[in-house]
Amino acid sequence: MNHVSKQLTQANRAGMEAFETMAVAAFGALERMAALNLGAARNLLEQRGSNSRRMLTATDPQSVMSLHAGLILEDSKEAIDYSQRVFEISCQAGESM
Repeated sequence: MNHVSKQLTQANRAGMEAFETMAVAAFGALERMAALNLGAARNLLEQRGSNSRRMLTATDPQSVMSLHAGLILEDSKEAIDYSQRVFEISCQAGESM
């Protein structure tokens, strides 16, 4: 009976250690995602203000279209960068789990 008790205790301990490892990895990934999202939101707000001011300085339809095309390109690059960072965070979390 004592042998079975020791095995159960060891199995429980191993299970708790595995759970703790998973929890630490998950919370670490959540912290990095939250920081990434806050930074992205801050950057987005700053850029929208700057872009609005730039659009107000446009004097003709051609300059508006040219400026708009440039803004779309910038937004696309930032979306790709954000996606890559999310992928990196999720890969790192998966590896640590």
